[in-house]
Amino acid sequence: MIEKIKLSNFKSFSDFQIPLSNLTLLSGLNNSGKSSLIQAVRMVSNWSQTGDPTLPEHGSLEEMRNINASKKASIDITIEIPGKPVHMKINFSDNNKPIIEPFNESLDTFPLICYLSAERWGPRVYLPAYKYMKELFHVGEHGEYVVDFLARHELDIINSKLKHPKAEGDTLEWNVRAWLTEVAPGVDFRHSIEQKRDSSYATINGFRPPNTGFGLSYTLPVIVSLLGMTSDWNNKDDEQKKKKRGVLILLENPEAHLHPKGQTVIGELIAKAASTGIQIIVETHSEHVIDGIRLAVKNEILSNEKTVFHYFKTQRIIKDKISQYETVVETPKIHQNGRLDFWPEGFFDQMLINRAKLAGRR
Repeated sequence: MIEKIKLSNFKSFSDFQIPLSNLTLLSGLNNSGKSSLIQAVRMVSNWSQTGDPTLPEHGSLEEMRNINASKKASIDITIEIPGKPVHMKINFSDNNKPIIEPFNESLDTFPLICYLSAERWGPRVYLPAYKYMKELFHVGEHGEYVVDFLARHELDIINSKLKHPKAEGDTLEWNVRAWLTEVAPGVDFRHSIEQKRDSSYATINGFRPPNTGFGLSYTLPVIVSLLGMTSDWNNKDDEQKKKKRGVLILLENPEAHLHPKGQTVIGELIAKAASTGIQIIVETHSEHVIDGIRLAVKNEILSNEKTVFHYFKTQRIIKDKISQYETVVETPKIHQNGRLDFWPEGFFDQMLINRAKLAGRR
């Protein structure tokens, strides 16, 4: 499990470190560094597998350097894993070309990453399925492989902590269907693979996804990821790799297109998944997701000692007589009763502010 992340001269972080736990929740103002923290983890993961930390659509490594850093300053990202920290250093030559030190550790050093972007695929008639892909460890960063993943793992036995009380069995298939009914009562989800077309498709209550609610397509990859990555995989080689490396789920905006009740359920499900021993980092703007996690802590589903909340914001500083903005983080502690020891200014207090204004005289 990753215990801490250290960043130097990376985007809005000049010299920064942040502790993680089994469940780490990132919230805060827009453009304050939450997604950049997740990006740093993904870059190190990419570097460990390919030797290249660059990510599609994020530009060159020169663009990743802190705007206030000197042209000779290196980017340093350290992932603190007990007994085997992973340190990625990106130097820059005189002509500003990146020089990346090779990854010399075992691939098993870094956990198996399941990243689910905030920009997930909405309703589609067909989704890709690749029968020639021997290993499919996650649903894809946009959820594009969710039906393919589910078809491969539908008979896997889920962790008992995530079994839905109304599920008709212990398999991933039955429990995905059951948890979907928490988001949309009465929904009947079915799926199939067309191998000759390398495609998959699903129906909801007999209708194709474009004729159903947008939130179901956006939520399905979240539910499948949480249940699937904590299941006992029937493919024992893949299961051994998963257990040896450990699992880290990076989840952006799981609340997207969901009713508040559904958002709360997703928060509780996230906590249940984290209680199985995997690690989850969640970026959210939803107080309902947070409340779901707090309720799970209060109900002793997940220990408060295995849960950490971070609130991100930017702070104006003066450095070398120049006004600059850097990311700062406040970390309220969650108690066993689900309450926080303090509420940072701006930390999901807008409802109270709005109510006070509505209650005031004109």
